[in-house]
Amino acid sequence: MRRAESNFVMPKATEVAVRLGAAIRAARLARNVTQENIAERARMSPLTWLKIERGEVSVAMASWLSALEQVGLLSVLGAAASPEADPLGAALRREQARARARPSPAAVADFDF
Repeated sequence: MRRAESNFVMPKATEVAVRLGAAIRAARLARNVTQENIAERARMSPLTWLKIERGEVSVAMASWLSALEQVGLLSVLGAAASPEADPLGAALRREQARARARPSPAAVADFDF
């Protein structure tokens, strides 16, 4: 039996998924395309497309990406994947950056036979 994904997702993530699904639906309607036609182009069932438009988190990430690509919103998600979109992560990477590389103890070991 499949687990209920909604039990394992934070409320904020669920809210974002619902908003993203609404944006996908609005983009599809703006293009005047039926769910059946766009689902076929995205290589998924119409039911899966419907779940995406509802913002259900149980749908696989690959299906979400395909849906975003079909309605022309994939580049928006690509911008979020940029390292510059995470200022805290960039600050932590700068803070933890090593000044120079140090050899590992195994590389320094004397292999005198």
